[in-house]
Amino acid sequence: MQIIIKDMEEQEGKNIIRINILQVSMTLGTYLGAYIILVYLALLLTVKYAAISLLAIPLMFGIPVVAWFLIRRFRDSTKAPFFPFPVSWMLSILTFLFATVLSCMVAYLYLRYIDNGALAAGLTARMDLMMQSSQAVTATMTDPAQVEQYNKMMDMMQQTIAWYCSLPATAMTKQLIQASLMWGNIISLIIGLITAKRIKIQQ
Repeated sequence: MQIIIKDMEEQEGKNIIRINILQVSMTLGTYLGAYIILVYLALLLTVKYAAISLLAIPLMFGIPVVAWFLIRRFRDSTKAPFFPFPVSWMLSILTFLFATVLSCMVAYLYLRYIDNGALAAGLTARMDLMMQSSQAVTATMTDPAQVEQYNKMMDMMQQTIAWYCSLPATAMTKQLIQASLMWGNIISLIIGLITAKRIKIQQ
């Protein structure tokens, strides 16, 4: 799939820029996918070492920033006179798609052949600690309605963790793919708007 961008100021099509969307998005998706794998590794370590969350959380929120940087750097490297929104949006969507394929494939291989239940055990142990600490939190509350609401929230979290930990590797990976694609579509729309370059009309 190729996109052709012409400089409207040049005559007879002398300045034509061809962009192979699939090839470019595969390359950018590989870079973004490698970064997401690093984020997954940091999040995995937080299950055992809570202090690493200080690193994992900024890395997780840095995913849109890295994606924006990759798309913008490619846009600038083409030196195109304009970079329309459909092109930047399609490039962003496909970049997230290939990044999702790469990162989720690595996540599945880890869950299927390496993890051996360590993630589920770590999440369960972490949830048990949170439930124990929640008792101390509710002891300081004086409003019964607030205590009930807090307990319901903790029970919902416990049920969600228990449900997720009961899933096999394929189902865990499926949930990860769905979440990655959903957020990828949202973020790619924003990146497409930011990185789009309009035609400059000469006065």
